[in-house]
Amino acid sequence: MATISSLGVGAGLDTASIVAQLAAAEQTRLTPYTNRQSSFEGKISAWGQISDAMNTLRSTVEKLSGEAFTTQKISANEAFTATAGSGALSGTHKVVVSQLASAHSLATAGQKDADTRLGSQTGGTRTVVIKQGPEPKEGEEDTRKEIRVELKDDETSLNQVAKEINKQGGDVNARVVSSDDGYQLILTSKKTGEVGKMSVSVEGDDALNGVLNSDPSTMTEIGKAQDAQLKVDGVSYTRSSNNITDIISGVTLNLSKVSDDQEAGEQLTLSQDTSAAKTAIQEFVKNYNAMLSLTSKASKWVQNDSSGLATDEVATQNSQNGALMGDSMLRGMVSEFRGLANGTYSDSEADIRALADIGIKIDSATGQMTLDNKKLDKALADNPEQVQQMFVGTDEAPGLASQMNDTITLYAGDEDGDGLIKEAKDGLDEQLKLVKTQIDKTKTLIDAQVERYRTQFQNLDSVMSQLNSTSSSLTALLAQFSS
Repeated sequence: MATISSLGVGAGLDTASIVAQLAAAEQTRLTPYTNRQSSFEGKISAWGQISDAMNTLRSTVEKLSGEAFTTQKISANEAFTATAGSGALSGTHKVVVSQLASAHSLATAGQKDADTRLGSQTGGTRTVVIKQGPEPKEGEEDTRKEIRVELKDDETSLNQVAKEINKQGGDVNARVVSSDDGYQLILTSKKTGEVGKMSVSVEGDDALNGVLNSDPSTMTEIGKAQDAQLKVDGVSYTRSSNNITDIISGVTLNLSKVSDDQEAGEQLTLSQDTSAAKTAIQEFVKNYNAMLSLTSKASKWVQNDSSGLATDEVATQNSQNGALMGDSMLRGMVSEFRGLANGTYSDSEADIRALADIGIKIDSATGQMTLDNKKLDKALADNPEQVQQMFVGTDEAPGLASQMNDTITLYAGDEDGDGLIKEAKDGLDEQLKLVKTQIDKTKTLIDAQVERYRTQFQNLDSVMSQLNSTSSSLTALLAQFSS
């Protein structure tokens, strides 16, 4: 019996599987772009980590530029406490506190009720005038600072007066208390000393002026305005506050009581705190090593594995290579830092001129630092000034910390972040945007091509279905003729 047959016709084809394989093949067109995308993202991430590590190192380097060597130990005293800041120098000072600064306070006579109106009820206004400062001498101009509070008839009770004064936000605080003498309005200067001394009167209301007037016959002085008085190293000083910053350079004195012995006073001792410098140097070693570890990781090179490759095949780069392998800027940056770390500073006759002189050894291969704490302790104990000089230097000959800070700023930028690393990252960001655009375009082309494959195979299925149907009809027809 004759038959019509064709390879695959009538048997059916797995067109879905074929289209899937073709789609997978098309996806390989993305590989060059996705590889570049991963490369750019890896470089951006690596530079970001290195920049962060450099900024951490910067915080330590800034300490070593001065702060770490100016920290002072301060003796404990009874009549005052002292804090040392920038510019404080080691030394001893004799301090005698003879009087503390205090704030001026005035109280009205007692009233039966705090809400009773005390002013004239004429429908007008009156003004409470509070002046602050030393009273002018005869013939001098009155330059005292004024607080002027205008009050209506319904604002003349003690509570209302206190409320309106406080609303001014000046250097006077008002409050109403309930005392044994009745309700009293108390005015207290927010400033201590003579500068806060108050003079109170009321303009335009004699009745209220009979209550609010600093004349001793009207208001009682319950807190005297007085300045602080002290002697430092035999020199007398008068200050309006108990917080004094302008007598001993870099030192703040906080007076708390009158000295028990007005002759001997107390001795204030300031001595250099080398523990602060030691801590800063330890942090410097730690942060420098952390930064160098990141640069080593980013520049790592691993030999390609060519085993098993045919003679015409080329080995691809090892996936363990660093993201910035071969980057010239990274090589130059590392070279600069290692050069600074291995440099010499200070006077040629000084005993301490390099990191090795204070116990910091640098590995010639990796650049990593190791610290001998005992040698550092000895250097700080014997030559603290030379250790400081090596890090800080002078305007003419900057020290290690100063030069390293400049290098960090060159690469990591300043507060605005403008540095060589930012420029590199910006360039990589632009390239990354272009690659992502190309990936999107390629995906669109791939999707269109796969859709064409799908349409073609659908058409093929349709044609094959028609051929199979025709074949079946012919086969049946031939069977009739042969019978």
